[in-house]
Amino acid sequence: MSRLQAYEMIDQADAGSTFFRVKICPDPEKEDAKRDLLLREITAKTMAIAEKIGKPVTWVAAIHDDHTDKRHVHVLAITKARLLPAQAMIQTATQACREQRKELDLAREQQQEREQEGDEWERER
Repeated sequence: MSRLQAYEMIDQADAGSTFFRVKICPDPEKEDAKRDLLLREITAKTMAIAEKIGKPVTWVAAIHDDHTDKRHVHVLAITKARLLPAQAMIQTATQACREQRKELDLAREQQQEREQEGDEWERER
């Protein structure tokens, strides 16, 4: 989505809509130390809240990873709901980060094992 499209989304929001600013920031030491989490995927999972609040939610997000050591996402959400389920969103984001971290670490370990086996095989020749 372009900046212009985001502005249009804001301008076209229904009367009575509430605008929410949400920040998603994985733990830079425990979850995103390697700066390799898929922040778009985490954001999409976190913002899948329409069913919980019973109202549609339109949102746009920007990933910030260039001006700070702590990669994070800024989200602007628009809905007719008066509140967002903050605790549920925090739990969803945390769980998504931890699951990704496990998957990425496992994939990295498996790759290292394959490389090690290849090195050992080459030395045996």
